[in-house]
Amino acid sequence: MRMQKCPQCGADNSTKRTTCYQCQHGLLAVEQRPSAPAASSRWQALEPLHGQRTRRAPHPAPEETSTPAGETPEAPPSAPRRYAPAVRRPLSHIRRMSQFFRQLCTMTRSGVTIASACRELQHRGPGKLRPLAREMLEAAESGSPISSAMESNRHLFYPWHLGLVRAAEAGAFLPDAFDQIAHAHEVEWDTRSALRMRLFIYLFAGLPAILLVLPVVRFMQQPIPNIDDWDTRYVIDGLLAQFLSSSLPIAVGIVAAVLIWQALGATAWFQGVQQRLVLHLPIIGPLARTHALDRYLATFGLMLRGGVALGEAAEQAALAAGHVVLTPKLLSIVPALREGVPLSQALGPERLLDADALGMAATGEVSGDLPDMLTRAADYYRRENEAKRRMLLRAAGIAIGVLWLCVAGALFITGFLAYFDFLFRAGVKLWVEGCGGVRWMEG
Repeated sequence: MRMQKCPQCGADNSTKRTTCYQCQHGLLAVEQRPSAPAASSRWQALEPLHGQRTRRAPHPAPEETSTPAGETPEAPPSAPRRYAPAVRRPLSHIRRMSQFFRQLCTMTRSGVTIASACRELQHRGPGKLRPLAREMLEAAESGSPISSAMESNRHLFYPWHLGLVRAAEAGAFLPDAFDQIAHAHEVEWDTRSALRMRLFIYLFAGLPAILLVLPVVRFMQQPIPNIDDWDTRYVIDGLLAQFLSSSLPIAVGIVAAVLIWQALGATAWFQGVQQRLVLHLPIIGPLARTHALDRYLATFGLMLRGGVALGEAAEQAALAAGHVVLTPKLLSIVPALREGVPLSQALGPERLLDADALGMAATGEVSGDLPDMLTRAADYYRRENEAKRRMLLRAAGIAIGVLWLCVAGALFITGFLAYFDFLFRAGVKLWVEGCGGVRWMEG
């Protein structure tokens, strides 16, 4: 690889870089670099084409002024944003959004314009998202960014979706942004639907049977009445009383717990509490961590590829992580990145990424291919996340099945013992009040 030395510290840097990764001083301007000698063969003539990528420079802010060559412009200090947990969307909404963005990604990657893709989704997209497709079509036809239509429908999106789409519009990588959003929705829908299906099978299919058997078991544990009082009316009244005193409170408690859980799940505070607790669990904690870091690195790489400034890209990527514990830590390194600290050095003290991911980030900074290295690190986290998610679903299915077997087995054993005990006590009662009483009268 062709390298250039920094005139200040003498560190080797890639020819793609304009600032030194070690001291952050400006390197020799591209137009002042000596021209390469003429190629002696066609292989030398083709070699400079490998690895060259055109990057769109970020639009300068209106207050930005020109600085002398070799000096780094000082960015005004700005405090990082505060992160508030997003409210979890219903499962049906997650499925519609995954289908919507997957269709957008497929059509735009095949060469269809964003206006034509929105026009198609206006007629064949998910029913409740067709008005959104219509607004996006109107924005595309009028020359406005589609993020303006998404801005007016904030209730449909997570906060980091808007930042990612805005960066994709600036860097012309909308298909990649659509793919990342669709993948995040697909993973969330797959995990939540699998867990909900297992809970539905065991709770809503087996719970009614338990609630019907429990009054019978409790009725058989009651004292045996006199023979004269033993009739059909007595049995029905006894079973109904046991149902109202045992099964009905359990059913009402379960329904109330589900309603309270759904009500709390619609608040950002409860989502934050859940994320803090989940992070300390043995299997679910690493899964949530790798999923958040996957979104962080993937969004960071896409934004840098589109030409977004490092500080702004780091801030939007931290918000894309969407974790109440990890996002504030990722936002805390944004001021250091704006001051010129390398990404690998800023992330090191936080201990958020493993050594391999930090090494890939450092390699990307030295070589000038930081977006590609961040994308590859995100791929590794995504594969690890998929493996852990499959293991979690299997463990959850086994745990729910074992719990169900324990409850059903305890009820079966209790009912079995109560049945034979009832038969024994009823036989004794009949013998004492029947056969025994007759013999006593005869004697």
